[in-house]
Amino acid sequence: MTTHFKALEGLSDVSDKNSSPVEAHLSTLPALTLTGALASPAQNVDHDTKAEHDDDTSSETSAYIPQKYRWIAFSMIIFFATGSGFAEGTLGPLKSTLVKQLKINNAQYGAIASADNLINTILPIIGGIGIDYWGATYAAMLSSVFILIGNVIASSSAHTGHYQLLIAGRVIAGLGSTVIEGTQNKLFAHWFSGSYIAFIFALDIAWNRVTTIFSRAAAVPMSQINGFWGWALWIPTMACAANLALCIAYWAFERRVPAEYRPRLGREARKKEGWDRRRFVAGYLTKLPKFFWILCGTQLFQNAAVSVYSSNLADVQTVTRGTSTLAAGYNSSIQGVIPILLTPLVGAFFDRYGWRMAFVSGTAALYIVVFVLIAFTKVHPLAPIMVSSFALTSNALTFIAAIPVLVGDDRYLGTAFGIWKAFQNCNTTILEVAAGAIQDRTPGQTYDRVFYLLIAIKSVEVLWGPVYDILDGRWLNHSLRKPEQVRLRMRRETPELEGWKVSKRVLGIVGVQLGCMIVVAWVLYIVYSLGT
Repeated sequence: MTTHFKALEGLSDVSDKNSSPVEAHLSTLPALTLTGALASPAQNVDHDTKAEHDDDTSSETSAYIPQKYRWIAFSMIIFFATGSGFAEGTLGPLKSTLVKQLKINNAQYGAIASADNLINTILPIIGGIGIDYWGATYAAMLSSVFILIGNVIASSSAHTGHYQLLIAGRVIAGLGSTVIEGTQNKLFAHWFSGSYIAFIFALDIAWNRVTTIFSRAAAVPMSQINGFWGWALWIPTMACAANLALCIAYWAFERRVPAEYRPRLGREARKKEGWDRRRFVAGYLTKLPKFFWILCGTQLFQNAAVSVYSSNLADVQTVTRGTSTLAAGYNSSIQGVIPILLTPLVGAFFDRYGWRMAFVSGTAALYIVVFVLIAFTKVHPLAPIMVSSFALTSNALTFIAAIPVLVGDDRYLGTAFGIWKAFQNCNTTILEVAAGAIQDRTPGQTYDRVFYLLIAIKSVEVLWGPVYDILDGRWLNHSLRKPEQVRLRMRRETPELEGWKVSKRVLGIVGVQLGCMIVVAWVLYIVYSLGT
C-alpha cells in the first residue's frame, strides 16, 4: 500500500501550470462546492460577459425566483428517482426468492444485484454532457423512459422465469438511474442556489434513505401478495411509471413559469456558454489534480464491501441464524433509519469543524466490527445492523465532502464526481460478482470466506485515513482538516499548493487502472450473467 502511494507521489512532478484558480467571487458561495459541480459539470466560464457570469454562478438569478415556484418545483423534483430507488432496494431481501424461482446460483444473483452498475461504469463520465446539451428537464424525462422500460422487462421475468430477461431489464434501467440523479442536482441548483441549497440536498438524501428503508421492508410482503412473487417487481415498476408522469408534469409546470425564472434549455446554454463537447471529454479529465486521482485509485473495493454486505444482509441472517425471510427483510431495513437524521449533522460538522479524513478510518473500523458480529457470532442481528447504521451515516458523505477540497476548482467538479462514480460502480460490479462466486465455492455455501475478504478490504481503509491526512498536510496545508469557510479562504490565498497540481503520470496510472477495471467488470458480468 505504502509502496504504491510512494510510486504515485514520485511520479507526480509533471503539473499543469496553466490551470487558473477558482475566482474569488465563486469561492465565496459555499453552496457551489458540490451543487455547482453536479448542476453543470461542463461549464466553460467566460467572465468577460456578465450574462454568462450570471448563468454560471446561477445563485444571483436564483435569488430572485419567487418562493412559490421554488417549492412547487421541489415538490416534484425530489421524487424523480423514487421509482428507480424503490426497484433497486427490493433486490436484497428477494435474494432467496430470486435464487429459488429463477433457478440461479449466488454468482448469478450478484450479477443481478450489480446489473444497473454495469453501464454506469462509463455513463457517469459522459452523462453530464447529455444533461447540459439537452437540458436537465428533457434528460429527466428521457431517463425516466429508460427506467420504466427496463423495469417492465425485468418484471416480465417473473412470468417467464428467464434470468436473462431480468438482467436485460436491470441494464436498461441502469441507463437512466444515474443520469436522473444528475438532473435532480442540476435542477435543485437552479431553483435554490444562493439560498438554502445545502438544506435541499439534505432533504433529498433523507428521502432517498426513506425510499431504501421502505423498499427493503416491503419487498418480501409484496412477493407474497396473492401467492405471486412477481408483485415485488411490478409494484416498483408502477412507481417508475408514476415518476415518468411526474417528470412530464414538471415539464408542463416549467413551461408555465415566467421565462426569466426557468432553467435554461441545454442547447441554448451551450450556444451562450460556448463550450465544446469534444474538448470537455478530453480536456476536463486532464485538469483534475493528482490528489484526487490518488484518492480514486486507492479506494479499491471500499464502497463495494459495504454494497456486498447490504445486498446480502437479509440472506446472511437466514443462513447464519435461521431468521425467516420476512423478519430478515424488516431487520435489514433498519440500518437506513439512523442515517436519515445523522447524515445532515455529519455534513454540518464537516462544514463547521472539518477533520474529514478522520472519518475514513473510524467508519472502516465500525464496519470491521459489523462484519465480525454478523458473520462469526450469534448475537442478535439487530446489534450489528444498528452499528452499521452509524457507519453508513459517514461512509459516502466523507468522500463527497472531500472531493471539492481535493479538486479545488469548481469548474471541474462535475467531471470529478463522474469519475468518482465510475470507480465506485466498477468496484461494486466486480466485487458483487466475485463475492457470489466465492460463496458458491465455499463448503455449505456459507458467507465465511466472503466476510474474510470484506474484513481485509476494510482493514486497508483503516490505514488509508492517516495516509490521506499526511498527504493533506504535505500537499494541501491540511485543507481537509479545515472548516469550509477557512479552506475556501485558503484556496483563494494559496492557489498553487502541490495537491492541486496536475500530474500527467498519476493521471495515466490511475486512468489505466480505471480502464482495466471497466474491462474486468464487463467480462465478469457477461460471463456470470450468461451462466457460464
